[in-house]
Amino acid sequence: MEAVTNPKAYSKHKGALITLIIATIVFALAVTPGVYVAMMSVMLFDAPGSTENASILNFFYAIVSFPIMCILSNVSWIFYAFKLYRTAIVISLSPLLSLLAMAMFFSAMF
Repeated sequence: MEAVTNPKAYSKHKGALITLIIATIVFALAVTPGVYVAMMSVMLFDAPGSTENASILNFFYAIVSFPIMCILSNVSWIFYAFKLYRTAIVISLSPLLSLLAMAMFFSAMF
């Protein structure tokens, strides 16, 4: 194993590694409930006229995108391997955008 000469580079590497490990575990565990919620999200369109409501449509797309983004967040490890630590962290935390969109569009429905 090589000795790290720059302690700042080592801290970026270690922080990115810890963030990726935690994000991978959390979002891997969130995929299964996310898929079930996505399967049930078609019930949003039961009420008459709900297909024309933009906030319900956006909420539906945010729900459906969450499990997809959880799976795609694992691509962040490729960027980590190429030492693009900041990009890896941003991509690993991208499912949070779906959660933020869900909260935003859910509050807009009422």
